[in-house]
Amino acid sequence: MPTTPPGFLILDDALAGALEEDVLTLDGEEGKHAAKVARIGVGEQILLTDGPGRQVLTEVVAARKEALDLRLLAAPTAAVQRLPRLILVQALATGGRDEQAIESATELGVDRVVPWIAQRSVSVWRGEKLLKGRARWTGTVRAAVKQCRRPGIPEVAEPVTTAALLADVRGRAADGALVLVLHEQESVGLMALAGQLRATSENGVEEIIVIVGPEGGIAPAELDALREAGARSVLLGAEVLRSSTAGPAALAVLSSLLGRWG
Repeated sequence: MPTTPPGFLILDDALAGALEEDVLTLDGEEGKHAAKVARIGVGEQILLTDGPGRQVLTEVVAARKEALDLRLLAAPTAAVQRLPRLILVQALATGGRDEQAIESATELGVDRVVPWIAQRSVSVWRGEKLLKGRARWTGTVRAAVKQCRRPGIPEVAEPVTTAALLADVRGRAADGALVLVLHEQESVGLMALAGQLRATSENGVEEIIVIVGPEGGIAPAELDALREAGARSVLLGAEVLRSSTAGPAALAVLSSLLGRWG
């Protein structure tokens, strides 16, 4: 049986304007991993993906110590421009649950993830942890993109405090974004908004933002402030889900309602 070719990322704009039979070089960390770790050789095929979502199947024409030369077997697909964009604001959590959340969210089609240092976050990024934490999330997202062969590399935004998140939510809501806060004590379920969600594209909504709190939940003052900033709190379901599960579950529902899943 034919096997699915491995996926690798080109993080610059190298696929823009590329044509069938063009030869590109995969170098840097991705090239090193492909050539030295995965030991991909001449004649093998790999799938290239860039940040905007272009993809193309390629064949290795030369293998060096830490780089591969690749011949494009077709013209790259067009950059992905799906609207509304799906954004996950994920509160920092312990035990790697926040990374589990963004890994699954990436596989489920999220377009942007935002690390949130919430009031009840036990795990808190300060100083060097801010850079290391964001870099770790970026690595998780990129690995998930390669694993699932999805188009587009989700952006990992700078970590935000509650104050910064409120300012961002206020601005995006004013611009027409739909902001949803998952909360286990809300009476209105996400599916109650199904009609509104299905009509987001025709109504000009360009972003849907899902906000997930930490293990201890969103503090009452934070929830009130988010509502005042333009967010709407919704119940995901009867069960109380972990921080690692809630965001991906909501994204799966949204992807289905938006027609992204066939």
